[in-house]
Amino acid sequence: MSGEHKIIDIRGRLLGGPKPLICSSLMGRSAERIAVEARNTLAKGADMLEWRVDLFDGIGDVQAVLQTARGLRAAIGDTPLIFTRRAVADAGQPIPIDDNAVLRLYDKVAAAGLVDMLEFELHGMPSHVRRAREIASRHGAHLMLSYYNHESTPDAGELLERFEEGERQMADVVKIAVMPRVRDDVLNLLIATARADASLGIPVISMSMGALGAVTRMLGNAFGSAMAFAIGETRSAPGQLPLADLRAVFDVLQRTREG
Repeated sequence: MSGEHKIIDIRGRLLGGPKPLICSSLMGRSAERIAVEARNTLAKGADMLEWRVDLFDGIGDVQAVLQTARGLRAAIGDTPLIFTRRAVADAGQPIPIDDNAVLRLYDKVAAAGLVDMLEFELHGMPSHVRRAREIASRHGAHLMLSYYNHESTPDAGELLERFEEGERQMADVVKIAVMPRVRDDVLNLLIATARADASLGIPVISMSMGALGAVTRMLGNAFGSAMAFAIGETRSAPGQLPLADLRAVFDVLQRTREG
């Protein structure tokens, strides 16, 4: 663990830089809906977009995914795009393809140069995590490894171990999202984030979900989280704030930092 901050430049947006990035998820089921959602979300000021492909009705058709990705890229220009199949165990949608087919889909989309980052589960089969890493590396994309817990929040030490495991697995970014049950859970997430940010050589992203954890979406960057997720048109996780509201909070905090 280096402790030296690594900033990732994604089409001119600096992940891990001095300002947190705001990302919104695209949740549409059709190509047409996804393109409209993307344009509307960008008009609200998103820095990055995430395509939740597990919600796409055509996920089982590689050509349909590629065609939709091309249309999406045309609609968003040089906006960075994360490509995510969220597993059912992590509150994703059931899909008609297995993990091997998901990885083949990742390979095709990344090879076409249409996405900038692939998200995969930190707790996935080790061979699948390795393949995700190889795919991202081969095609010049970044790999985000993520850990989700929608039931509870592990203690700060265990959360730090999750961050560290992501770096050991050669992720470019590690994301942790957990559900708090008491206020101390929120503090544990922030403590682990601060420690990971201080000790790891890659950017980290974290959030405590639900109403109790909403404060982490606003103040997470002060503890080292490089990105926050906000509602563009559709909430993708409990506790997200509307994009315009989160941008206003970040602007206030930035002015405070600048004196």
